[in-house]
Amino acid sequence: MDDSEGSYGTDDRTRPGFLGREALDLGVLLLAAGAAHVLVLSLGHSDGGVRALITVGAILLAVSALHRWHRHRSAVVRRSRGGDRPGNRSSRGRTPEAGDRLWSVRVTLADVPGGLAELTARFAALGVDIRLMQVHPDGVETTDEFLVSAPAHLVEETLYAAVLGAGVREAIVRPADVHELSDTTSRTLRLVSAMVEGATTLEGALLALSCAQDVERADTAPEGMGEEDTSGTTMTLPSPDGAVLVVRRVGVPFTAVEFARCRALVQVAASLLGRSRQR
Repeated sequence: MDDSEGSYGTDDRTRPGFLGREALDLGVLLLAAGAAHVLVLSLGHSDGGVRALITVGAILLAVSALHRWHRHRSAVVRRSRGGDRPGNRSSRGRTPEAGDRLWSVRVTLADVPGGLAELTARFAALGVDIRLMQVHPDGVETTDEFLVSAPAHLVEETLYAAVLGAGVREAIVRPADVHELSDTTSRTLRLVSAMVEGATTLEGALLALSCAQDVERADTAPEGMGEEDTSGTTMTLPSPDGAVLVVRRVGVPFTAVEFARCRALVQVAASLLGRSRQR
């Protein structure tokens, strides 16, 4: 719409009430100047008046400094508690409070643009801080795992209900361990280094990498599975010594990405065993 039809730009001179505000500001300034002049004339001709003016000025300065300090301290406290506005405690700015709990939230949803917008908005509304995110693509759907820090009063049921309300197809919420906060690449390299140095076994490295609860060494794979296979919460891998490693995890199915990571770790262990036999 054209400016002549009633729209206003960003310039103060085109905003409604601009002249009224100018007149008000000028009137206040003149009134304050006149009052100060009368006060100086009435008190400034005696020693007591001069001392009174100095005292009043010092009090005003002290009150102003105290007020500024109080506002600064209040702002620091608000930031430490998660921001100045409700629902603003997102992954970009919330400072973790003592007693916060770490959760793993794994969701499956359609792999389309904007699919995570509603979920992250619900996290922010609950004061949940996203610390780490891993994507497990699988065709038309994708599995996303979030490691989040949530206020201590937030229970698993509340977090689960919020996630389901974001339109995901399925969700798994479980308590997480602080060691899971490291990114997968760094954790894998540390595990490989530990295997090279003999500080951990292949079974221990698989447990740590897959966040599983059990690794069993068996002569054959479970019924219906191959020696290198995955089915729900069970994964099988060929051990370098000829046995079959059966990895099990409670409640959280393995993804193709996790299977590939563990298989690569087994291949590293096989290479290490082959080199040791050649020496």
